Amino acid sequence: MLIGRWAGVDERWPWTLAPTVAAAMRLYIDAAETLSREAVLTSERPGSSPLRWAGTVLSDLMSANLVTYGEELVWERCAGEVRHTARLRIDGTFLLADGERVFATPSAVATALSGKHHHGWSAWRRTSDGRFLADLRADLRARRDR
Repeated sequence: MLIGRWAGVDERWPWTLAPTVAAAMRLYIDAAETLSREAVLTSERPGSSPLRWAGTVLSDLMSANLVTYGEELVWERCAGEVRHTARLRIDGTFLLADGERVFATPSAVATALSGKHHHGWSAWRRTSDGRFLADLRADLRARRDR
């Protein structure tokens, strides 16, 4: 048996695995939306997000004054044919332009909008100067390393 081969799995494995992966992604998105609505909406202090993920969160960028409350972010998909906008809430979460949907992380909002996983830090950028969140996060890490 070759290393990395699973017994009973043939070349159709992507079609076998895809429904499970899609279901897991839907659970992730649903959980992020639920947590955003129930936990994050009650938090109104800068940097006080109860959702602490491994690594940097948007409230860290806000605490470092790299982004500000109410700042508009944009994600242009499909060579600019699809444009999504959101505003940063005071607790470091995303409020979509529809004014109803709130997300805890850049990746959660990008994934929910597209229906497939996206690295939100490199998708979203500030409208004011066009800088990507990934660049702002790199600036924060550089400050911390000094």
